[in-house]
Amino acid sequence: MKETIAAARENHDIPCLNYSLSWLYQFGQAHPEEMTEIQKKGVLGSEKEAIAFLKARTKESNMWTLLSTTLLSEAKLILTKGESVSQAFESVVKASHINVTRGILEACGRQLVMQSTMYDRLGVGCQARTYSELFLLCYTSHTPSEDVIQSQCGSAHKMSRIGQYEEALMRMEEIDQEALRTLRYQQHWITNLGILKLRKHFHKDELDECELLLSQLKAAPFETPDSQFDVSVLEVHIRIRRREYSGALALLEKILAGLDKQEADIFQRLKMMILKARIYDHAGMPQKGFSIVLRAASLAHKALLLPVLWEAVGTICRILVSVKEFDAAVKLLEGILPQATECEDCELAAYLFSCLADGHMGYAGQAKEGSLPQKERLTKTLEALERAFEEYSKIEDIRGQCEMLAKKATIMHLNGDTVLANDVAAQYLDIKEAANVKQ
Repeated sequence: MKETIAAARENHDIPCLNYSLSWLYQFGQAHPEEMTEIQKKGVLGSEKEAIAFLKARTKESNMWTLLSTTLLSEAKLILTKGESVSQAFESVVKASHINVTRGILEACGRQLVMQSTMYDRLGVGCQARTYSELFLLCYTSHTPSEDVIQSQCGSAHKMSRIGQYEEALMRMEEIDQEALRTLRYQQHWITNLGILKLRKHFHKDELDECELLLSQLKAAPFETPDSQFDVSVLEVHIRIRRREYSGALALLEKILAGLDKQEADIFQRLKMMILKARIYDHAGMPQKGFSIVLRAASLAHKALLLPVLWEAVGTICRILVSVKEFDAAVKLLEGILPQATECEDCELAAYLFSCLADGHMGYAGQAKEGSLPQKERLTKTLEALERAFEEYSKIEDIRGQCEMLAKKATIMHLNGDTVLANDVAAQYLDIKEAANVKQ
């Protein structure tokens, strides 16, 4: 490709030069570890310089399709670096204008995928899903197979986050089998299918099946950094569930070092920072992660990564509960929960409702025994636990459901509601027994 660029410059072949540089830039996005030498030699320069150069040259050459793609790449770069979201929207609107005025149907699909990604990062799950479905309904016949497969995989992952596992697997099966005859597309499809199954087994607490799937996924090379990151995060969560906290922390540090080396997406780096604080929480040292999660929350707020921000705030509230600052924790959580539930992420919503229940319970513990404020707080605790249980039930998270039911039964027993406490305890045992039978 470097020879192609050199030959195009020598022969003043502008279309070939533009396409070659665009290909090299896209290659760098998919395989950042391979770009170190190329950047040192100055073939493309920095990412921003490459984008600016491509925008100028494609506009001069009236290469509208390539200009639209370059503008979308610019939007993706802005989001990856955590810069102004309004600038990213501006680039997408410019690309949309070019697609409409020049009738470039093949670029409309990629534009809708980018818009879906942007709304997903802003925590507007319904809007993100709408753009994704719109693309699959209207533009698949005009769009390259690669974009269609990536969109279908992304749509399946969105379904899995709200517990629609069967629908997600059906969406994966809808992918054109002819397109999967290409090895790269088939590997991408197999990897994403494996991640969906891994997430389902993880929530059902089938950890032996998870280990088997992990070994299969890690045996083959990952097609995209996003797939590798998803598998790594799930691997850390599996180690946490096995109570292997030192192993989980060592793996997380290794992943973080790789992300820093590749200058990875800010979303990925912040997720790992929050996960590190949550490991400390699981290990019984929540305060040790306070500075980490506070920095993550600050960066997420600046980059408008709202789902990440809500998770960071939830982790901060866990720390506040550990130091008996119950009122502050409850106020924070009640302030963010209406927006957090719009993310269409059941695991996140369940985590936040669980934190809210802990805050109310701590507040009730400080109130006078048998007083009205204590009863009110216990009632609110039960309501939060019920909401957390509902969210865990949607994604079939066995451990989360059992934890919420155990807390409910304990509170009901303290309130003197023995009959209700026994009913909840029976429900707990039924879920446990059903999970053991399936395993």
